[in-house]
Amino acid sequence: MIFFSEDIEFLREIFEVKKISPYHFHQKYLLSPAQMARTLRKFLNLEVIEFNDDEAVLTKTGESWIIGNRKKIFMKSNKYWKQVPEYMQQEPLEINEVYKPIRKNLDSELFEIFEDGE
Repeated sequence: MIFFSEDIEFLREIFEVKKISPYHFHQKYLLSPAQMARTLRKFLNLEVIEFNDDEAVLTKTGESWIIGNRKKIFMKSNKYWKQVPEYMQQEPLEINEVYKPIRKNLDSELFEIFEDGE
């Protein structure tokens, strides 16, 4: 199952507060009616939520489903933030090799702080 960002936010919020007004959610996250309809239909079909009057309410089945699938829902396997940008990559240091920074790339304010003793 594919989870869009609005699906994840919806599940996170409904898990915390147990019931949500779709209109409030639409206003808070600036979602289009199509996004809201897709999200609500998806979780209605899975019986994660049900409607009471004009609020989406988390069901017991839904609460168990969210807990059971929390890793797949909330923890993305795409760890792009762990990849070092190419312009920052350099040859790794050998064991016991001393790191010598390029002084012109360092912030001169750092040296001033050390000299002042602050």
